[in-house]
Amino acid sequence: MKENIPMKSSFFYTLFIGALIVCVGISPVRAQRATGFMPLNRLGVSYQKAVGVDLGFGAYNLLFGRQLTHFFDISLGSEAVFANQLILVPKVNADIGFDIIEAMTFGGGIDAGWHTDFSQGTWRFSPKAGFTAGSVIRLYYARHLYGNPQQFAHIGQHRISLEVNIAAFHNVKIGF
Repeated sequence: MKENIPMKSSFFYTLFIGALIVCVGISPVRAQRATGFMPLNRLGVSYQKAVGVDLGFGAYNLLFGRQLTHFFDISLGSEAVFANQLILVPKVNADIGFDIIEAMTFGGGIDAGWHTDFSQGTWRFSPKAGFTAGSVIRLYYARHLYGNPQQFAHIGQHRISLEVNIAAFHNVKIGF
């Protein structure tokens, strides 16, 4: 008996597999070669029982070690989740990554922000882990931990996100 997979589920499965293929395909790419402040550092899409868009307004990036893909960055941004009501999450992100094979990086970090639909709000912490391709494309899984989980139970506690690290395309270091 053939099992029917809902359209929504198969779309995101295809998106996930496609993103993984892109990450592997561009893995030889070396990214971000500058340490310092990077404006407009991230653009991403996410899925957490609803589709979201993530924009990073600015980050301070630090490269370390002998490999140019070992990175640590702290950034400010905001995520918009298009659920029953628009939900905004102004947040602070911390990301770190280390090479595991040629320019394929294991990355992770934490997002901390205020989760609000303008009628109620709560703190949200999201530890995340995943893979990056030269730090240009970042594919993460995150687990949301809410200050009050009942307020936003319809959003869920799990997120898959695909981010483009726009800061990797800045050719000039803008450092302090």
